[in-house]
Amino acid sequence: MTAELKRDILEPIRLLPYAREVQAWLVDFVAAATSKKKPSEDYIRDLNRPSGVFVDSRDIDQALDFIHVIYQEQGYMPPWELEDRLIQAYNPQLPREAMRVAEDFSAAQQARDPLTNYYQKPQTPLVMGLSALYAQFTQAPVSIFEIDFSNMRGTNEHNERVLQAAYPDMEKRAVQEAAMELTDQYALLVASSILRSIEERMNTTRTPPVRLIPLRTGGDEVRVVAVNMTEEEAKQILPAVHDAIEATTASLALHDHVHAKRPLDNLSNGFGAAGAVFPLQADGQFDQAIARADKEIGNTKVEIGRTRAETSPFAALKPENFDIDAVYTDSQAASRYLDDLHHTIIRLDQELGIESIPLTGARTIESIVHQNRLDHIPGKTELQDMIFQSYLDDLARKKISLTPEQQKVLRIKVLKFPQDDPSSGALIGRDFPAIAGMAQQITTDMNERTGQNAALWTLGVSFHNLSGLNETLGHGHSNLVLRHQTAIIRESMHKLGIEDKFFQVAHMGNGDFHAVIQPVMMDTLGHVRVLTQQDMEQLSVEIQKRVDKLNDTPIRQFLKTHGIEGPEELPPSFSLMPNPRDERCPGIRASISAKPYLPDTTLNTHQYRQGGAIMRSITEHLTDMATTNKQRWGRDPLQVHDPHPEFGFAKPGS
Repeated sequence: MTAELKRDILEPIRLLPYAREVQAWLVDFVAAATSKKKPSEDYIRDLNRPSGVFVDSRDIDQALDFIHVIYQEQGYMPPWELEDRLIQAYNPQLPREAMRVAEDFSAAQQARDPLTNYYQKPQTPLVMGLSALYAQFTQAPVSIFEIDFSNMRGTNEHNERVLQAAYPDMEKRAVQEAAMELTDQYALLVASSILRSIEERMNTTRTPPVRLIPLRTGGDEVRVVAVNMTEEEAKQILPAVHDAIEATTASLALHDHVHAKRPLDNLSNGFGAAGAVFPLQADGQFDQAIARADKEIGNTKVEIGRTRAETSPFAALKPENFDIDAVYTDSQAASRYLDDLHHTIIRLDQELGIESIPLTGARTIESIVHQNRLDHIPGKTELQDMIFQSYLDDLARKKISLTPEQQKVLRIKVLKFPQDDPSSGALIGRDFPAIAGMAQQITTDMNERTGQNAALWTLGVSFHNLSGLNETLGHGHSNLVLRHQTAIIRESMHKLGIEDKFFQVAHMGNGDFHAVIQPVMMDTLGHVRVLTQQDMEQLSVEIQKRVDKLNDTPIRQFLKTHGIEGPEELPPSFSLMPNPRDERCPGIRASISAKPYLPDTTLNTHQYRQGGAIMRSITEHLTDMATTNKQRWGRDPLQVHDPHPEFGFAKPGS
């Protein structure tokens, strides 16, 4: 059994969404706030067993009592604010300035996703679970706006065609980068219009007041948690959300390009989003509510597509004289459209008041690099120890001292960076740029100390067919495979003699992993090893060997090693697991790209920006590799059909 499946969930929180994550947070907090120890998953399974040493159900009940009082007396607050109140409840004598300084260090918890400016995916479990707990404790309504973007891949391809027409001499990679940047801008504008449309129509006189927590929950999915808003109120607002999306995308001329996966389905044309509404309750039915919302969203997308194709009231908002065929083929038409698009994006950006996005971990990492002469990439625990010492040093300069108990509880608040991704066990993608920037600085320092001139090695691994895993095993059990994929990368590093302290692996979402590998390694005796191109080629071979071994593994056998029986009907092995997105590529396949990173000297003034450049470099190389692999893996092309023949939208000869 894996650790995440061993401990029973206590009765008071059993029916919450993400109940296991909420319980883990409570156990961690109570262990930090009391003299008790955090119970090991392997050592103590039953939290109901009374213990004088380890956190047990009585301690969790006490924390829940505190939360109940806070919610009743102070109203709803998101997890990071609730944690502050709990810290104060357990430590009423804690110096206020110590809390204020801790907030500077814990800013990563509130960092926004750059694609949407919503809170990032790691916040989802606690926001959802504790919002449902608030509803349970106070009987106040909580509603969810569940929203899916559509056709981002097709929109990238649309942008590429326009850019190629406008700039025929532009290099392919530059076109791809510019196209993705445009799509990212569209997504940010649409996400902002969604939030603005809800804010403008919610009841501002309600007591207690409505509070919105926007979340990016997946690759194409976002969610807005509306606390103290009834389901009926949310449903009345939903049409305005759809109108705001359609108005924004029409202004950007994004209603007409074809869908990447359904090119003959005119009801899927363009870029946009659709949503559904449901109440959030502590009833154990969250997965079913999401499934119903997904089905409703699918139906809504068809209705929106039909309106676009027939009599869209938003067609008048398109740029004047816009002709999609012309912008694909005529350089002047494409240039005029891009110029209009630039001004429209600026106008919408100003109208929506989009705020700048803070840099996660930048201050912390730069401070650590300057204060410590590092000869390796510190792991999570080591880095967090350095960060907490930096926090204590800040307090000492302010002549603030803490008791051991106060240090213990504040440590859990301060150390929000770096964090592990709960689904994969790797570093969370949000924190990768800061870690990558630090790895680049360490590489530069080690070159100077050893007289080498080695480049930082980067690794990108994309495990394809996560959608097949989710459909075959369900999201919870597919996370077991994600964790195994993390292990594949780590074990392959170890096979080449690369210790944990010389690399960091991050899960970037879906099946994508990025890693930075220190090229110049020194052991305790001062012996230096420099990783070569041959080493990286062997690393790729080792990863592929383990992927092949995973594909040969019977799925039922894999689940049984984790104490799970699994569904009745399962493919015999992972290699025969269907791929719902491409029938030609069943099983789990991997694209692997190991490349040296040559730093952009214009970015060296800021570790975080350098780290962002490293991340983009890995993404580019991995995207190219994945594209090549998919062409190589594919057999005969699939028959494409028109899913809506009754509307007669299929073009002859398509």
